[in-house]
Amino acid sequence: MLSSKRPIVALSALFFGIAFIFIADGLIVSSASILMRQIGVGDAQIGLVNACFFAGAIACTITAHRLVSALGHVRAYGVYTALFAVVCLLHNVSSNLIFWMILRFILGYTYYSLVMVTESWVNAKALNQNRSRVLAFYEIVFYVCFGLGTLFIALNLTSNEVFLIAAIFIILGSVPLNFLKIRTPPVPPKTRMSVPNVFKIAPLALTTSFVGGLAMNGFFSMASLFVIAQGFGAEHAAGIIVAGMAGGFVSHLIFGPISDKMGRKFAIILAASIALGVALVFVLAKPNLIMQYALTVLFGVIFTLYALALARANDVVSDKSKCIEVSRTQLFNYLVGSCLSAPVIGVLIEIFGAMGFMYFYVATLGFLVVFAAFQKSVPSSGASPNIGGQATVFEEIK
Repeated sequence: MLSSKRPIVALSALFFGIAFIFIADGLIVSSASILMRQIGVGDAQIGLVNACFFAGAIACTITAHRLVSALGHVRAYGVYTALFAVVCLLHNVSSNLIFWMILRFILGYTYYSLVMVTESWVNAKALNQNRSRVLAFYEIVFYVCFGLGTLFIALNLTSNEVFLIAAIFIILGSVPLNFLKIRTPPVPPKTRMSVPNVFKIAPLALTTSFVGGLAMNGFFSMASLFVIAQGFGAEHAAGIIVAGMAGGFVSHLIFGPISDKMGRKFAIILAASIALGVALVFVLAKPNLIMQYALTVLFGVIFTLYALALARANDVVSDKSKCIEVSRTQLFNYLVGSCLSAPVIGVLIEIFGAMGFMYFYVATLGFLVVFAAFQKSVPSSGASPNIGGQATVFEEIK
């Protein structure tokens, strides 16, 4: 039996590379709203531009695997890294919103393609007996590095500086893999996907993955605008995002055992209810900045929703031949939710002010709590949800 350390050491070059990519993504995603606010872009338009990033991610799930199949993992990683860096730098050419929408679409496509390559690699190298520990390490890399990237916005960087620094990290992300001769895994064939069919099999899992996309990436892309709209500075926006991610990281450690012992339905309702309660406190109490930091740590429980959805699906799918179809459809729903969240939040902030951000969460999380309450409980399969923002997202779609 291999120890958990051996696959981590074997994948060290890949982990170093993707760490730089996560730092760049944290900076790019978190700073976009602030940069557009600085040049006078309206809140609804900011949401629309941010949505293009996740539209690119949706396109990635449909087509990106073809390049991986044709070139292999290492060369596909190199191609996507180069495109990611070039498109990042192109933001400094013009501030035209149509141009930025196109660039954000390509950024989303290339970033999620890199995630796809990385996660297929990790899952292929890890064994069943150490997979959770390897993915847990990958989880730590994501949270730490994305958080570090977010902290850069506290420096009040200009647009040129943001995209130059991000491009440097992206280029650094391609370096480690060029120093080692790495044996890469084969790419499995693509499978079909049907939302209606999967909804019949796993309605709670599919609904939770959709709301998870709304909640998680609505936070990533629009939380900075929420903070700025209240009159606080960029450094406070960075602090709020990091607080939410810290809460998400801790929530995974707590909700894994809870979902195994109490069931996925209970865990989904509990997580959504906690986040709903926090959103209501924001709306009703209008807390000061210190309280907002503390509440946002609790609000980070939203980052468990997609992992809980994956675990719920695993519990209810009796025909294991359908696992890939269910997984891909959940990912599709998650990304559709991610794509819709930013423009909807942007419109709500434009209409209602900063608290429009929390109105969005009151509505979506309230819906999930009510929907989940009417779904049947099923015994858990014993597999803990293990990943929040990234890992296992592309595990079954390569």
